[in-house]
Amino acid sequence: MVRWVQSNALGLLAVVLVGFLSIILASMTSYVSSPIVALLSGVVFSNAGLVGSWAEPALKFAAGTLLKVGIALLGFRLAFSEISEIGSYVGIGIVICLVVIMFWGIQKIGGFLGSSSSLALLVASGFSICGLSAIAAMKPLSGADDEEVGYSLGLVILFGSLSVVVLPLIQLFSGLGSSDFGWWVGLAVHDTGQVVATASIDSDAALDSAVLVKMARVLMLAPILVGVSLFKKAKVSHHGSRFRTIPMFIVGFLIAATLRSLDVFSDRTFEAIGDVRSFLITSAMFGLGAGVRFRALSNLGRQPLIFGFVSWVVILGFSGLGVLLNAQL
Repeated sequence: MVRWVQSNALGLLAVVLVGFLSIILASMTSYVSSPIVALLSGVVFSNAGLVGSWAEPALKFAAGTLLKVGIALLGFRLAFSEISEIGSYVGIGIVICLVVIMFWGIQKIGGFLGSSSSLALLVASGFSICGLSAIAAMKPLSGADDEEVGYSLGLVILFGSLSVVVLPLIQLFSGLGSSDFGWWVGLAVHDTGQVVATASIDSDAALDSAVLVKMARVLMLAPILVGVSLFKKAKVSHHGSRFRTIPMFIVGFLIAATLRSLDVFSDRTFEAIGDVRSFLITSAMFGLGAGVRFRALSNLGRQPLIFGFVSWVVILGFSGLGVLLNAQL
């Protein structure tokens, strides 16, 4: 390991520097998160020829090992008790049902439009659960190549950014109240940073509702990851060790979420863990972005873009239905 670190010191230094700089740049605005900055940096550096074979081992390490550790630590961000703050069991049920329906439905849409199952799985994860983090967590289970990962990440950024503009305009003409608008944003917008940016345009009341609903969606990441892992394992083979059915990074995620829910550590410890997690996931996004090649993406054609647009419209519609159901029930 020492020899590997020494031989890849320059690449590791690039990963660390981009990770820290992305966090610093993102801290200057609430509209762009550090993973998005790092992801775009990786795409730009790679396609501009600024990273070559000297950086490939470090970039793969970032997109692999660092990503899995960061996803495991993501569990410390989630307390299962927070889902109860939505208000009612009906509201909780609506969020859970919509996430499951949208996750399944988007994959069906992808199949109907001719997308590969791996790309459909990643897009469904990003759109229905929690944007970039969900795609990153699902990547090891999907079997997707770098181009599919890059395209799915790009779709989350594109249509999440469109939501920041489109949803407030729709609210302006529809007359939605702040609480209902927050619910809609929390259900429909992909990445957490995009949720905050969209809801903040209205009011603090909308922001509070949006963040709570968004956290409930994020909590669905754990059971959906476990479900996909079990499904993939059963599809490949009916034999093998039961313990290895679920990848270790998912086990780590569940343990971390449990510890967070039990409030084992102090707030200062959780903050420190959060800083480490943010750095690891941001650095991993740089590695993922560096694997994206524009020429290879062009081979996928316009079909994934159409898939993303249809999925976005469907999510807006189902999320609006969820808001109406919550208001009526």
